[in-house]
Amino acid sequence: MTPAEFKARREAMGLSTQWLATRWNVSLMSVQRWERNRSMPSGLAEDFETIEDGFCEDVGMGICESLPVLRVPRVDSDSDDGFPAAYHRAIALRIAERTGAQLVFGGEP
Repeated sequence: MTPAEFKARREAMGLSTQWLATRWNVSLMSVQRWERNRSMPSGLAEDFETIEDGFCEDVGMGICESLPVLRVPRVDSDSDDGFPAAYHRAIALRIAERTGAQLVFGGEP
């Protein structure tokens, strides 16, 4: 994976460089270097692929469910699985693009 691919894929999943640095217990600068010009260590690249596989699986399941309304977290504290709210919103947006579902924040009617 090239640095540009890593950055594009990270952004598409709504993951910040800080979130990944925390998950991988590395410095923010390390993650930023992997996006600029360095190769990511293989163990972390494998974890990133696992995250991306889960993302794609969740999108696929959501498309199959085809709910008319998708509730998404507004802020990270509304997300209880360790992933940032932006990750969940990115999944929901992909589902909505395919199904026409409406996105609303979790506490809204």
